[in-house]
Amino acid sequence: MMRQHLNKTVIRELYKEWLKWSIWLFAIIIILRVLHWIGDYFGEVEPAIDHFMYFMNESSPIFMLVVGIMMVFTFLRYYTEHGLTRRTYFIGGAIASLMITITIGVISMLLPVIEGIVLSLFGIHYPEHLQFHSFGYWISYFLLFIITSWLYYIIGWFIGHVFYRYNWWKGIFASFFGFVLVMLENVINGETVTVYGVHFEGLSLSIFTSIIILLLLSAGMLVINYRLVKDIQVKMK
Repeated sequence: MMRQHLNKTVIRELYKEWLKWSIWLFAIIIILRVLHWIGDYFGEVEPAIDHFMYFMNESSPIFMLVVGIMMVFTFLRYYTEHGLTRRTYFIGGAIASLMITITIGVISMLLPVIEGIVLSLFGIHYPEHLQFHSFGYWISYFLLFIITSWLYYIIGWFIGHVFYRYNWWKGIFASFFGFVLVMLENVINGETVTVYGVHFEGLSLSIFTSIIILLLLSAGMLVINYRLVKDIQVKMK
């Protein structure tokens, strides 16, 4: 049944389009990275900058959140106008978004190598706090990077679907719920979140445990997204 709605063309076109969008993301990040290295070199940045993957992990989820919202308003009507089912749209969006998060993760793992080579040409070496961890650590962090970014896409997708399907106040509620999920993700990943003076302490979980919890949360949000889109009334021109 799923294979009937598994349209490889949809997946490929979405992936290619989002890959184009990600070029802007990497361009901005690299420019900011260069400015940070210049500031660090002249002692104007405190504290010293983090590893590129940590640097990228702050931006990739936000990018995917925006992609999730734009997916609804950019592609839903387009695909239905071309005779594709809502299930095809849903499956294509879910798979293509996972593929683009993996691609961003792979590029983000390779860029530090290039960064190190370029820095060495200028006689600049990575500070001690940027030294590489074990191979196992980076594999785990890579998986966490992907799942976190994908979850943000699904949250953005959810917000977009609610705004599209219902009135604006339900969309505001969906945005608030999405904000709660983002807070929950931060807490699961060990970060302390402060909201109006109230502190939510980050959990001390292993990366593997965080990945499992975020996977379950992503699966639950995918189910909700499918329920929203399976009989959604598409607004034509």
